[in-house]
Amino acid sequence: YYRTEEEIMAAANELRDKDFPADVITFDGRAWQDTPTRYNFEWDPSRYPDPARVVSQLKALDFKVCCWEYPLVSVNNKDFEAMSAKGWFLKDQYGDTLRYAWDTSAKTSPFGNVLTPLPVSGIIDFTHPDAYAYWRDKHNELFAVGVDVMKVDFGEQVPAEAVAYNGESGRLLHNVYPMLYNQCVYEASAGFHGDQACVWGRAGWTGSHRYPLQWGGDPQSDWEGLAGSIRGGLSWGMSGAPYHSTDVGGFYGKEQPSGELYLRWVQASIFSSHFRIHGIGMREPWCFGPEIEQLARAQFKFRYRLIPYLMGAVEEAVRTSQPVMRAMAMAFPADVIARQFETQFMCGPSLLVAPVLQAGGKVKVWLPEGDWYHLWSGQHYQGNQLLELSADLEQIPVFGRGGHALPLGPEVSHTGQISADALINELVCFGEVTAPICIWQQALRLQDGQLHSQQQADIVLRQLAEG
Repeated sequence: YYRTEEEIMAAANELRDKDFPADVITFDGRAWQDTPTRYNFEWDPSRYPDPARVVSQLKALDFKVCCWEYPLVSVNNKDFEAMSAKGWFLKDQYGDTLRYAWDTSAKTSPFGNVLTPLPVSGIIDFTHPDAYAYWRDKHNELFAVGVDVMKVDFGEQVPAEAVAYNGESGRLLHNVYPMLYNQCVYEASAGFHGDQACVWGRAGWTGSHRYPLQWGGDPQSDWEGLAGSIRGGLSWGMSGAPYHSTDVGGFYGKEQPSGELYLRWVQASIFSSHFRIHGIGMREPWCFGPEIEQLARAQFKFRYRLIPYLMGAVEEAVRTSQPVMRAMAMAFPADVIARQFETQFMCGPSLLVAPVLQAGGKVKVWLPEGDWYHLWSGQHYQGNQLLELSADLEQIPVFGRGGHALPLGPEVSHTGQISADALINELVCFGEVTAPICIWQQALRLQDGQLHSQQQADIVLRQLAEG
């Protein structure tokens, strides 16, 4: 995390100077709050005496700003006793405020190894109408400074013995609690930002898809962490939630991830609905050597070129509930073999993505029935076959579905540079296009519902064919 204003501004400037496209920069938990007294919606005055200034500096670089939160208030916080007296925290079996103590022993918790000890805290009771309204409305102080979105962390800490204002025990409340938490913060965002509302939530439950979006928590920084993140995202999609992200590079780990692992994580994640780099230690792409920096930059740029296609996939998700990342069992329910390949996936309706999950680049890919075209080489493959490939560092295997088309946009540094009247500059056709082309026509639709036409002459057609 960025410890000071100078650190976060240095990272923001370097992203622009090194030509890495990016839209959002995050103040994580220890980056802007005083850990012993958090959470209180207040910037640590010793590091951020003028929060509006640093936020405005980031805005001048065309970044949006995200701030971290969790639904706990330290017993050391100046407002704790007053909030406790009002009954705004979950209670214990005796009717007193439940004081949640973190387990930081190294044997049972990763917190013991890598995080600053966290304070004993009260847990906000979102079943209490006044507590809910207080927490929701306190966000306006941050939004007024210029914060665009909240990272809604934690939400799983509801002990079984807790008792809520509505009478439910922690055992009953545990699953629904993160949904109420996400709902509260989403309503805060919607109240200030209108239809641009969003949260970046960790925990979730049935109904959380109404308060997008969620990321997969804190994976370990190794190959299993990458594989687990993909499985988790696909499982989340099959649970009715269309959007997902992961901590690219992994969160926990005694050492930095290798450059190869980091790059493979980037390559897989650019095909998720949302894309974020995050973790303990250095995660900026220039921290892994010149080769990885160069290759990662190309991936970042391609991610932004995918935006027209992803916009179409997102709109399809809204209409049909099909997630952006689709498990093979969902995309090809009649293909018994495809179900066994639980870490390859469809990105939208047209792209089959086969992440590399081990050092050296070897990967097995199952192609379902039909025609498939290797996105990078253009080579044509018949479906119903298993491929054993060796992917070089530059790319992971990605295949276009026969009869479909892939719209690509121009290279940009951030989404503010995307013009609705020139959204697409290339259309890759996988064989003779027979599938409905609305997936890219809908990408031209602006958020205000206006459909902007684009001259066909402005779009380069790239035809991939058999042979």
